[in-house]
Amino acid sequence: MPVVLALLLILLVVILNKFYNFVFGKPLANAPPGLPRFPIWGSYWLLLWGNYNFPHKTIHYYAKKYKSKVVGCWLGDYYTIVATNYNSIKELLTKKEYDGRLTDAFIFTSRAFGKKLGIFFTDGDKWREQRRFALRYMREFGFGRRMDKTESDFAEELGVLLDTLKSGPANENERKVLKDGSMVRFPDILYPTAANFFLTIFTGERLPRTDHEKLRVVSRAAAKFQRNSDTTGGAILVTPWIRHFAHGFSYPGFIEGSTGITNFIKKRFGTNEASFIGDAERGFLDTCIKRLKDEEGFPTITEEQVLMLGTDLIFPALTANPWAVTIIIKYMMHHPHIMEKVQKQIDTVIGRDRLITLNDRVNLPYVEATIREVMRVETMTPWSVAHRATERGTLDGFDVPKNAVLVTDLYSMHHDPEMWGDPEEVRPERFLTEDGHMGKDRSLPFGAGGRLCAGETFARQFLFLTFSTLVQNFDFSFIEGEPSSLEDRIPGFATSPKDFWARVTPRK
Repeated sequence: MPVVLALLLILLVVILNKFYNFVFGKPLANAPPGLPRFPIWGSYWLLLWGNYNFPHKTIHYYAKKYKSKVVGCWLGDYYTIVATNYNSIKELLTKKEYDGRLTDAFIFTSRAFGKKLGIFFTDGDKWREQRRFALRYMREFGFGRRMDKTESDFAEELGVLLDTLKSGPANENERKVLKDGSMVRFPDILYPTAANFFLTIFTGERLPRTDHEKLRVVSRAAAKFQRNSDTTGGAILVTPWIRHFAHGFSYPGFIEGSTGITNFIKKRFGTNEASFIGDAERGFLDTCIKRLKDEEGFPTITEEQVLMLGTDLIFPALTANPWAVTIIIKYMMHHPHIMEKVQKQIDTVIGRDRLITLNDRVNLPYVEATIREVMRVETMTPWSVAHRATERGTLDGFDVPKNAVLVTDLYSMHHDPEMWGDPEEVRPERFLTEDGHMGKDRSLPFGAGGRLCAGETFARQFLFLTFSTLVQNFDFSFIEGEPSSLEDRIPGFATSPKDFWARVTPRK
């Protein structure tokens, strides 16, 4: 009997030791301090317990608790390291061994014909090859590059937006976003503008105002894709099998949204292919079509790859850009003293008799500083896109195991009092020098390094031109009963503002 008890005691000790190591253990002795681990979802339980809709804020809490700028945790079976301050984030983003992605994750391959396609969720030589191809040839049509034709197209599209706001709805579809003379629905009103800015480069053609509803439809599909990459999307990432239960959580919406974008690209591909003549390339899509027709074309370009390239390039352009303009305008409505300074600088430098152009950007530093400040305070991609360590390394003095998931906590960095002093205050002046010129920008809304957002320059151009043009011509005010709080956000891959109606009136 004593022998049996002794054996049971030893077994209990072994079980308790294994349980302790499971909950509190680290993959490497010098791994950063981290959250406990629990069955199935690991530390994700604690992240959701801390803030279900915005779990990134829980890491912000634990970083303070552990007094560490780098925090470890377990997202299911994925050991994850989160960098929360400027130095650790820059270190993470500039090391090539940390440029990997979770390429085998079911949630990413399921949207790409079951393959590792596109440039957003792929890595390795194929990713580098496709990224170089896309950026090289997109630049030839004005993507991140100054070109007269592209900027002329931008100006025409902004003219259409101004005419729409001033003249009112021209058809029944526009009555869904414009009514009673001055009531405008955001961000829906901006979707066609954002989409046509991109199509100018991607296909070489913009859709006329009579077809704007088609652009709103694909933009809403892109929004569905983004917004369904939320908390439950994270759960599906770490435990793919739960998509079979509870109506798949957000998985059906995630796939429907992504498929909606891909189908739109496919239709544009068919249209361009049918009208493609000789070597006359109207946009990036024609370059891809020409490569596909060429027997000695780009060796890894296939029609599926082109569709996913287009999907990965267009979904942030159709959503994040109009969402960002909407957020900036909403902040101006909450901070009228900033709006007054913005409009005063525009009136003084430009006036109201002509459209603002990219040439004016250098002469409107307060306008640019306002955009950057709101993007800092309202970090739209608080955790950006997760990286993967392709080999063992170090981060901020801690050891990083191979295949660890690496996260840049841009939210914590953008709200770090050691870096910003008063991070919760909306103060555009922090981006200006004493004499009012643009100073050094240490915010990282588009990331950095090899995984720097491919559309950063394009996005900044869109934000500047669209925001400055709108506030040059209109005043904005809230409508009673509509979402007006700055806390009215929708979680997702990119945090978005809730749709709302605002009163938009021509400036006197």
